[in-house]
Amino acid sequence: MIDLAVARRGSAAGLHPDEAVAAIAARAAATDACEHDVRTGLAELGAAGVLDLGAPANRDGALVDMAGLIAAVARGCMSTAFSTWAHRMAIEYLASHPTTWSDAGVLDALRAGARPGATAMAPAFKDLLGLEPLGVTAAPDGDDLVLDGSVPWASNLFDEAVVVLPARTAAGGRVVVAVEVAQPGFTVVELPPLLALDSTRSGAIRLEGVRVAPDRVLSDDLAGFVERIRPTFLLLQTAFALGLAAECVAQAERKLRNLTTVFRPDVETAAQRLAALDGDLHRYARAVAAPDQPGVRQLLQLRLDAAVLAQDAAALEAKVAGGAGYVAAGATARRLREAAFLPVQSPTEGQLRWELAHSAS
Repeated sequence: MIDLAVARRGSAAGLHPDEAVAAIAARAAATDACEHDVRTGLAELGAAGVLDLGAPANRDGALVDMAGLIAAVARGCMSTAFSTWAHRMAIEYLASHPTTWSDAGVLDALRAGARPGATAMAPAFKDLLGLEPLGVTAAPDGDDLVLDGSVPWASNLFDEAVVVLPARTAAGGRVVVAVEVAQPGFTVVELPPLLALDSTRSGAIRLEGVRVAPDRVLSDDLAGFVERIRPTFLLLQTAFALGLAAECVAQAERKLRNLTTVFRPDVETAAQRLAALDGDLHRYARAVAAPDQPGVRQLLQLRLDAAVLAQDAAALEAKVAGGAGYVAAGATARRLREAAFLPVQSPTEGQLRWELAHSAS
């Protein structure tokens, strides 16, 4: 995997990044059981000074370090890695489109992990592909916009969270806005219990008369906004998928003995696939915002391949572990459940395959 180079870039006044990653891993079972939620891990990463690495637009060439960090977190706790991705994307949005509101302490709070950030931008991709119109409308009322509608899924929806989402105007335009869960008219619709990631405070969003002041409008050019943020969006998703895959492969290698040595060729093949995809992630992350930035098709294929590998690796670890991997509270079973999330996370496996089939070669 990508070296955790951020271990040399953290805040001297706070935690060492490796300490934060280790603390998150030590709580993984408790986090999975919702005895803790992911905000503790975000605060630890914020204290280490690493939540905004590479933000915005691969600043200082540090997006590769952010990918390495998210992969390292995913090896110990996929819930926290997923939450870190969502939080980091909120930082990306606000840092790349600063306003007087975000500059008045909001962005600093996100960087410090003092409050969560949430990305609710998945509907934007479907809208721009012509698959599904945005479910949120933005109507003018004086200088403000008033939001109504819904978003089917978002995470990090804690009471103090900042949420970035797209909306459509009556005139046919598209805007990207920042809102807060605590605002009047913002409701989090609880989901039924999930196979994994329950501690990420995921749910649907319902908006009824939520007011957005002008300094919370990040962009009125949805297509341009998405074009700028999508490489980071997809690459950091790829990072947590590969982090999960790496831990599954490592655990399978450790557990090969006696009868299960028949799986050695499968484990070696999985390790080779992991090395190849990790090399692509490393190369692509370094190139974001550079003249040789990877194309969308390359990023989509990498994101798909990483998710498929994570599922394959989790199933392989379970086969090698045998009956011990069937214990519900065990780490092997947890990783199997976590991997089951990847095909349904937006962009879903179906959306990725559809877009690849309809995109230029």
